[in-house]
Amino acid sequence: MDVRAGELRKNGLPIKLQKQPLQILKVLLERPGEVITREELRDQLWPADTFVDFDHGLNSAVKRLRDVLGDSGDNPRFIETLPRYGYRFIGPVERLDSGTDSASSFKPQVGRLGRQKILISLGAILLILLGIGIWWIYRNSGEGNPAAIQILPLAGAPQGYQCAASFSPDGNQVAFDQTGEQNFGIYVTLTNGEKSVRLTSDPGDCCPAWSPDGQQIAFSRHSERELAIYVISALGGVEHRLHRGSANYPYFHPGYLDWSPDGKFIAFSERQENEIHASIALLSGADSTTRQLTTPPDQAFDSGPAFSPDGSQVVFIRTGGSGTASDLYVVPASGGEPKRLTFDNADIKGTPAWTENGRDIVFSSKRGGLSTLWRIPASGGEPRAIAGVGAIACCPSISRKRSQLVYQDSIDNYGLWHLSLKDQTHVQGIPSPLISAQGLNYRPDFSPDGSKIAFESDRSGYAEIWTCDSNGSGCGQLTSLHGRAGTARWSPDGGHIAFEFTQGEHSGIYVVDVAAGRPQLVPTFPTANNLAPSWSRDGEWIYFTSDYKGGRFELWKVPRKGGSPVRVTNDGGTYGRESMDGRFLYYSKLEAPGVWKRSLSDSQETRILDKSGGIHWYDWALVHNGIYFLNSPTKPNGAIEFLNFESGKITPVFSPDKPMNWGIIVSPDSRYLVYVQNDFRQTSLVLVKNFR
Repeated sequence: MDVRAGELRKNGLPIKLQKQPLQILKVLLERPGEVITREELRDQLWPADTFVDFDHGLNSAVKRLRDVLGDSGDNPRFIETLPRYGYRFIGPVERLDSGTDSASSFKPQVGRLGRQKILISLGAILLILLGIGIWWIYRNSGEGNPAAIQILPLAGAPQGYQCAASFSPDGNQVAFDQTGEQNFGIYVTLTNGEKSVRLTSDPGDCCPAWSPDGQQIAFSRHSERELAIYVISALGGVEHRLHRGSANYPYFHPGYLDWSPDGKFIAFSERQENEIHASIALLSGADSTTRQLTTPPDQAFDSGPAFSPDGSQVVFIRTGGSGTASDLYVVPASGGEPKRLTFDNADIKGTPAWTENGRDIVFSSKRGGLSTLWRIPASGGEPRAIAGVGAIACCPSISRKRSQLVYQDSIDNYGLWHLSLKDQTHVQGIPSPLISAQGLNYRPDFSPDGSKIAFESDRSGYAEIWTCDSNGSGCGQLTSLHGRAGTARWSPDGGHIAFEFTQGEHSGIYVVDVAAGRPQLVPTFPTANNLAPSWSRDGEWIYFTSDYKGGRFELWKVPRKGGSPVRVTNDGGTYGRESMDGRFLYYSKLEAPGVWKRSLSDSQETRILDKSGGIHWYDWALVHNGIYFLNSPTKPNGAIEFLNFESGKITPVFSPDKPMNWGIIVSPDSRYLVYVQNDFRQTSLVLVKNFR
């Protein structure tokens, strides 16, 4: 399709298509893979003063477009229908250089077809003869069949949760970190060994990287106070700290690092205290000075750097303000403008890895649903799934020699747990599982009458909004948007749920009618990340956070029935809840752990809860006289604590047997808590031999 000329061609020949179907195709192609709502198409195709049967007109236009494309609504190759909601272009799209004369490049070459067929036939014959010759040479030399790929568990790892594996320069050893209640730290094992060697024993140690000479291992250490970089001999011994930096990273793991092939620099993710983004920096091994390599926009976080085999480039992950939209970029190691490689806006886990020859990059992504490994040319192109790896594979590493790949194969199940309260600060009995389906189930919310729970779950492959009865029965999927939907919050009347949805580069706020099940976009800021909705007590407003115009995340509110957003905070705000009487707003911030309070009648804010490194923006729940919150760093698995507003006293309430994270809620009658717990975690490091 020539967008500027408004022409559609197939095999160089023009195809007749009416104006409205052509406009629909143009809109879909401009945002491939994204859902375009019927309302958006109406705004594009029919001006506001046009009186037309919109539904019939749109259905007819899409049908004509499908007829021309030879597409089917039941089994689409190009245009997928989301019933009563919108459409999505699911076919591959290649954007041609805007400087190319696209019209001339699509002109039919009918007079030259005969000559082209002859040349193609001759070329095919030559390729066949060449292939026969190569086969004959390899057959007689005994080298015709490359060694078959072998997929094996990496032996020698202790019991626990292993991740962030890294090959030694000769490919004979693998370093990795281990987390859990015991055996944590950095380990090294032989690829064909049966026992590993423990190098460190700090629970915050992560992400080892070998020096090019194989003598040392660099790693990161995360604590409540700082994120530091250390080195240690590959044989063990005394640790040496090279760098210390900020500990507060909002929602991604900053600890991944890599050593340059010449041994002069360590690439890592760095965030300054006064900045609201993180960049890739180079740490000098000679004098421990740092040099900033990337300059991301505000609310973007660069992480997971990896040097190319020749040291000329660094690939890294850039995560947008939503926290889930990530893509790969490549930047010259000497500095310059990064080049974007992927356009998936999907969660990437772990650091990417260069192939041995430096031509491709392997990475883990949720671009197709669950996390698995993908491969993309370092110069750019379409990612290809790597066959044979697990359905949930992440954190790849590729050896510089011996053609080996190692990755993490893991399963995480987060469930919702029920805990009865004897009084406000004492539990009654032991907790019981409430919702324990496979996958991630988190950020829950009670309906106003306490009969239902809404939450985010990826049990269907994508993060969608689900609801269950408050006893865990009667579960059903409320959305099917094939992106990432989360932070579900009930309206005060219990008839609607507001939630955030990320698909593409930005996130939006949606409201779904619980009975009808049809999400509607709430007009906020189309070119910004709009997240973490909550309702005013009267149900007339929806609070949300936005990085409008690329700035700091601030709290806004928008009228439920339509209107312009109104700014609420001026010094940061991520998630807010009105007090029971509607007089005050309590809220958290992305860049600073804690909870703030302000009157809705003035702009003066007060920090009422300060637990540095201990509270994520979604891990607290408001009641009439205090706040329940998850204090994550409390050993060994975090703790639920209560802040009393009147006394200012913080009281421990409960410590679980397994790690907690991703949300806590209190029933409307304050008789019990529901929290998110990591019920099951199984992981292993998988070794792939003869990987090319």
